[in-house]
Amino acid sequence: MGGTDDLDVTGATSAPTPDEESSTALVPAAPDREAPAGAETVAQRSADDILELIFTPTPRASPAEQAERALRRPKALVYVAMSNRTFYWRQQLTKFVLDEGRVPITPFMMFDYYLLHTVPKELVREAMNNLIARCEEMWVFGPLSLGLKVQVGIAKRMRKPVRYFDISELPYRVVGVPESMAKDEA
Repeated sequence: MGGTDDLDVTGATSAPTPDEESSTALVPAAPDREAPAGAETVAQRSADDILELIFTPTPRASPAEQAERALRRPKALVYVAMSNRTFYWRQQLTKFVLDEGRVPITPFMMFDYYLLHTVPKELVREAMNNLIARCEEMWVFGPLSLGLKVQVGIAKRMRKPVRYFDISELPYRVVGVPESMAKDEA
């Protein structure tokens, strides 16, 4: 019916209500009405762009692309230190380090519990010390046993950063603590 639909009795143009604005924002303007140039298409295009981002599957990186990314930005190796009494948390702690953007070196994942005592302990300890030397930092989880204190001492003598974590609230959370608050094993 022309442009007279928006006229009130006095002949002035009435302002649209908030409901009318939102319901007509994506509807093209009537041919006899003048809308801001590109207003509807910009709103439509950005909604389509967002939907495209949501519903377009993201391609997975090929093994070669993954290797290239790792070589360009290698992540820090973290020695995951824990007592024999808390080794049952090894998987959760390994996941924690991965979630923090580091690469965990978890001896209890590699050697299980001293390879179920099928090799001499001294051989496993030597391998663990070698891993400490190769890692950039050490993260200590839970109470400190004598063996764990020795590992921390090795890391400190090699000038490796050592961080301490309280795991008393696992599986819910791991809390970073200062060295002075790290507890000895009972």
